[in-house]
Amino acid sequence: MTTMLFGSCNNAPNNSGGASSTNQNIKTSIRFDDGTQASGIDFLHVPTRTAEKLMPEIMGSGVAIVDVNRDGAPDVVLVNSGAVRAETRPAEARNRLYINDGRGHFTDQTDAWKLPSAGFGMGIAAGDFDNDGWTDLFLTMYRGDDVLLRNTGSSFEDVTAKAGIKPDGRWSTSAGFFDLDNDGDLDLWTARYINYTPENAVKTYHNRVQIYSTPGIYEATPDRLLRNNGDGSFTDASKDAGLSAAARKGLALAIGDIDLDGDQDVYVANDTDANQLWLGDGRGGLKDTAQLSGVAYSEEGIPQGSMGADFSDTNNDGLLDIVCTNFQGEPTNIYRQEQPLLFRDVSDIVGVGEAARARLKFGVDFFDADNDGDEDLIVTNGHIEDNISENTDSITFAQQSTLYENSGNGNFVDISNAAGTALQAKLVGRGLATGDLDGDGDLDFIINTNGGKAQIGINQTEKRGSFIGLWLEGSKANRNAIGARVVAKIGNRTIQREVMGASSYLSICDFRLLFGLGDAQTIDELTIHWPGRQPQVIKGLAAGKYYRVVEGQEPQAFIPGEKRFEP
Repeated sequence: MTTMLFGSCNNAPNNSGGASSTNQNIKTSIRFDDGTQASGIDFLHVPTRTAEKLMPEIMGSGVAIVDVNRDGAPDVVLVNSGAVRAETRPAEARNRLYINDGRGHFTDQTDAWKLPSAGFGMGIAAGDFDNDGWTDLFLTMYRGDDVLLRNTGSSFEDVTAKAGIKPDGRWSTSAGFFDLDNDGDLDLWTARYINYTPENAVKTYHNRVQIYSTPGIYEATPDRLLRNNGDGSFTDASKDAGLSAAARKGLALAIGDIDLDGDQDVYVANDTDANQLWLGDGRGGLKDTAQLSGVAYSEEGIPQGSMGADFSDTNNDGLLDIVCTNFQGEPTNIYRQEQPLLFRDVSDIVGVGEAARARLKFGVDFFDADNDGDEDLIVTNGHIEDNISENTDSITFAQQSTLYENSGNGNFVDISNAAGTALQAKLVGRGLATGDLDGDGDLDFIINTNGGKAQIGINQTEKRGSFIGLWLEGSKANRNAIGARVVAKIGNRTIQREVMGASSYLSICDFRLLFGLGDAQTIDELTIHWPGRQPQVIKGLAAGKYYRVVEGQEPQAFIPGEKRFEP
């Protein structure tokens, strides 16, 4: 089947804003240097693109910043893809695990930890599903042969079948562990994309040049919800939760407590379909309120090619906002929560909407780049068409990442061209995650590219604020404390952070929480809202340290990477 495409919202070239609108004269103290070579991370996402133009080739892959060996320093897992057709998949298309020494120097321990590489890899989720103290992994695949990996403390064991997770042949994308029913163990949500195979692929052309076909011509597949039985196994609850009857083309998840009512909610970024906001009731029930809340569509009321998502209180008004990245020619949406569960698209007002149209946007994360207490915004970009220059000379395949500095009131300034060497490189960016890779008290980032090398951005900001880092560990709550919300009082300011089970695109960020304190040297009061449990109040924490807080116990300072903490 062949389609001649002369206009499309999500795959034909769009010349809107063909050049970046970044102000070349912008000045900032924020700086990220390219630390890839020095880090020891030598990952290559093996190129998958072929003349067949098969859609999965241009979608992957993800990255996880996660502490697999309990030494308080985040390690890195990068997902590979290989070829869509299994018989032509190259042996070098392997997932990789890099262990951190605590100072940002990594060694490849893929083989030692027995990290597998079967299937066409898409995304990754992390969470201690059996509450034994070791963080486990979940790998999503094209065609649904997803893999659950139990962390034994020294290696990974494939327990997919043992856990009752059955392959169903569907295209999985992002996934996230979270405690939907507040029973103390982690459930698992997997976003699903479209019913696509090489056999039903539609050949698509623009100006007589073959391009990747639009997802709009394929059937959507429903997301999957697996409820944790508490014994190391899962039960498929997709139908009971209403997911089976609500099929959309899901690419990204943001999982957190969007309405601050003590339970977990799920935002699904869908490609050419209305986005969804599933509100949890704390007992396992879900209701999609995206349209009523104003976060399903663009400002014009139409579905977009949504790719990535995250939550943050961008203007420190106590309410969480949503960011959603979209296809080229479309804005990056900032949905500001102006009243409980009532959002307004303020993308253009706050400075990220129109300027973002020039790029094709994937991974995204709110993070405090300069430790001033408000969260900045990073987006990784890259087109899907490697021959895009044959259709237009104003759009490139590889693109710069975008860094927006928060002005302190929820307005953003694009500082990409002034913020260091890591932001100058042009990448075919996909997965993105943030975390303090070198243990120096500020947040770094890592990007997985499509068909290229991973990139490490090391934070070298000179005029940064002080910090406090928290490693939270549940006892009655889930061990990773996913869903825990922490409110910090610092002088006359109040800021909040949450341990999120999913965000960005195909990726997972560091579970440790880092609070930028600005000029302050202590947090006056810290309230930890453990998921489904009583809050815990801690007073007078000194700045410049990481603290491990076990639920109900006093905080203990630690140095990342110095020693392992046995469960």
